[in-house]
Amino acid sequence: MATKLSLTLVDSRGRTTKKILGMDDQTLLADYVTEVTTLLAALEPTTDLGLVRAELIIPVTGLTWSFIADSNKDVGMTSSGWINLAEGKKASFKVPGIKMSLVATDGTVAITGVVATLLAEFEAAGGFTLSDGEKIATWIRATLDS
Repeated sequence: MATKLSLTLVDSRGRTTKKILGMDDQTLLADYVTEVTTLLAALEPTTDLGLVRAELIIPVTGLTWSFIADSNKDVGMTSSGWINLAEGKKASFKVPGIKMSLVATDGTVAITGVVATLLAEFEAAGGFTLSDGEKIATWIRATLDS
């Protein structure tokens, strides 16, 4: 499976460094957590650095697609929406390499069809979050990045 462990460490001056380690395959997620806990217990007495974050990187296989001719990662779309209208808090989500067929001549992107389907993943019923782990209540607009 080629699972990896990413460690983010910090020094007393606030500078961070990352260390990525390969892991043996495990049967259960709990087994990975046990292995990580054991490693961290062995690492702590050997370093003066603090541990900021430990993340498992588990690759998802079989879910790839090919690029389209003339695609450009620098051309993107930014969607913005209200997290909490009462508090006036907004968040945004960027899509790199937006399909130009979705962009109107004025640079806007309609929040309908495939765009609405994607953005719904960050609403209450979706499985993903933006900002500080929050969901979007209402999408406001989407535009081509300038």
